[in-house]
Amino acid sequence: MYKKMLVPLDTSGFAECVLEHVREIATTRGIPDVVLLSVIEPVTSQTMAYMGPQRIKESEERAVAGALQYLEKVKTSLALQQSKVSTAAVAGPAADAILDYAADNGVDVIVLSSHGRSGVTRVLMGSTADKVLRRSVVPVVLVPALSCRTHA
Repeated sequence: MYKKMLVPLDTSGFAECVLEHVREIATTRGIPDVVLLSVIEPVTSQTMAYMGPQRIKESEERAVAGALQYLEKVKTSLALQQSKVSTAAVAGPAADAILDYAADNGVDVIVLSSHGRSGVTRVLMGSTADKVLRRSVVPVVLVPALSCRTHA
C-alpha cells in the first residue's frame, strides 16, 4: 500500500523518537523508499535587514549542508535493509515545506513526532505536527511527545 515514507527530523530527541516506529513500519509493510527530511526555517525580517542577502544565502547553504550531514548519520543508524533511504533538506516554514515535499515527491505516508508544546507556547509558536496532520492529503503517523520523554 505505501511506497514512499517521509520522515521529517529536526535534530531533537523528540523527532528521533520516531525512528523505531519508522524501522518497524518500513520493515513490516515492506516500504521501498524512506526519505529523511530536514527543514531549514527561513530567517526573520529583522535578521535579513541585519545580515544582508549574501550572508543569508551563505548561512542557509551552511544550514542545508549541516542538515544533510546530520541526516546521513541518522540514515546509517536507521540501518534499513529492505528500503532505500534517502535524505533531503529544504528551506521554508516547516509545515508548508513538509507538505510541499510530500506532494511534489509522491510521498504516501508521513511519520513524525509531536514536541508536546501546550498552552501559550503552542499558541505562540504553533505546532508543525498539528498543521501537517490537519492539512495532509496522505496518512500521517504522529508519535506523541509523551512516548518520547526519556529520549529528549
